[in-house]
Amino acid sequence: MIHVFIVNPIACEMGYAQKLRNTLEQIPNLHYYVFSTRRRGHEKEIVQLICRFFDNEELRFYCCGGSGTMRNMLDGISDISKVELAMIPFGTCDFLKVFTDDMSFFRDVKSLIYGEVVYVDYMSTNLGKALNSVSFGADTDSLRVGEDLRSIGLGRRYINYWIASFYAAFLSPKKSYDLKFENNTMSNTSVTIMYFGNGSVIGGRFHVGLNDIVDDGIGSYCYVKGKAPYARLMALSSAARGDEKKLSKYAQLSTGRFLKARRSNGAAFNVELDGELFTTVDLDVEIVRQGIKFILPNRGL
Repeated sequence: MIHVFIVNPIACEMGYAQKLRNTLEQIPNLHYYVFSTRRRGHEKEIVQLICRFFDNEELRFYCCGGSGTMRNMLDGISDISKVELAMIPFGTCDFLKVFTDDMSFFRDVKSLIYGEVVYVDYMSTNLGKALNSVSFGADTDSLRVGEDLRSIGLGRRYINYWIASFYAAFLSPKKSYDLKFENNTMSNTSVTIMYFGNGSVIGGRFHVGLNDIVDDGIGSYCYVKGKAPYARLMALSSAARGDEKKLSKYAQLSTGRFLKARRSNGAAFNVELDGELFTTVDLDVEIVRQGIKFILPNRGL
């Protein structure tokens, strides 16, 4: 097997790629490569090249970065059934929180190399693949504002985050959507937040998933319909505290296998896939049951 490590130097700690090479050199008979990304979306290009070059080899890809790094890697894999995936977390890495809150567990490189293969679900969309979540509404408005602030160099990352969160809670406009999902169809419905997830956490701290089982082909819906800013803020606050009972007062919670969405007026809208922002006029999402061979660390090492 060939072990391929994709390092996002923006997400990882300084000098991580060299530290990783030093660790891998100590593991006998390991066939490996370490690549560092040079620009946004570079992960996809690297993975595509590796898959073409080693078409007849067993491959395991290690994402060294955050949720967005993994999402971009997923998009570079043409036949996901042929490869194994592991995650060395830097950043939010929300999907891993269904397994543990201790991210250091997944940073033990040796325990991942000798880890256990499990089959997990992923989300197939018309915009590409996602591992943890697909959403639109106030949170995508927040992400867009945050990216705009960073692009002009305004303030530090945490300042941008709070400015963007304030915008999402109080200023993000209500928009009407036509939605179809498990046992529910809604037309011309004002929605301020719509989340469909494979995991249970989004944005690093918002607990919005009813179902945190990642191998049953079922995802979670959490959506807020046309709420006033105060109610919207209370929904976000409840999700941040993991208070499902209070969240259910301000949001609709359910489970299912698919989601279809479009703006009622046919306009384009922003969609978030694992922290990466896209623009579309139609959204089509389906949970693919046990479609990924995922590596859990070996606790015995």
